[in-house]
Amino acid sequence: MVSASDGELGGVKDIYFDDKLWTVRYLVVDTRKWLPGKKVLLSPISFDHVDIENGSLNVLASKETIKNAPNRDEDEPVSKQAEMELFNYYGWPNYSFGLGGVVGPGPWGGYTYPQELVDAQNRGVLQDGVSEDDANEPNLRSVNEIDGSFFGYDVEASDGEIGHVTDFVIDDKNWKIYYIVVDTKGLLTSEHILLSTDWISNVEWESKKVSIDLNKEQFKKIKEFKTNEPITRAYEEELYSRLGKAKYWEI
Repeated sequence: MVSASDGELGGVKDIYFDDKLWTVRYLVVDTRKWLPGKKVLLSPISFDHVDIENGSLNVLASKETIKNAPNRDEDEPVSKQAEMELFNYYGWPNYSFGLGGVVGPGPWGGYTYPQELVDAQNRGVLQDGVSEDDANEPNLRSVNEIDGSFFGYDVEASDGEIGHVTDFVIDDKNWKIYYIVVDTKGLLTSEHILLSTDWISNVEWESKKVSIDLNKEQFKKIKEFKTNEPITRAYEEELYSRLGKAKYWEI
């Protein structure tokens, strides 16, 4: 449940993410009861508190503020112009500023966490560094489009298909999508496996196919992922070690 500063807004019905950096840019809130037909987008920049155990999230804005935002029609795609209108309305810093600049490689204006970008804005030290072409290029994708909600995208090894995407694993601090969850459809001994988004070599959006830089023999080394169990660092250590992959937490 997503709550404003003065009451509940609704549940999350979709997530929009950056298909280049695999980072969540917006939650799409189900507001049919009080704002029917509109697409309410809320950025992690505006989040105050996330309670994973209770499935709740608080936003630093009132219901009236959110109601009066430049919300698009539900079926309307999200353009860069629409994003800019949201930035200007809410006063959110533009996450594109500083990308590729001197701050660092982080997905939030060069910073690792959205709050760091907000702090930089408050200090007046935001970095420019986004080209006009990048600024106009739409690169938001819907989680519902890719996962099992709509017969998830096929996942292919370098030598054949191994399953389809059923879910995503998101870090609730930096909002990066670290893993996709794959249902192997009986093609491997493990029913479900985790694959790092860093191992994705290509996504064919039109044909709905995700290519992974691994072969089938390597996939057989991956320990089964229990979807009802938490992901521990020990599990990650084993996953990366079995495949000989560089560990993101050590880079």
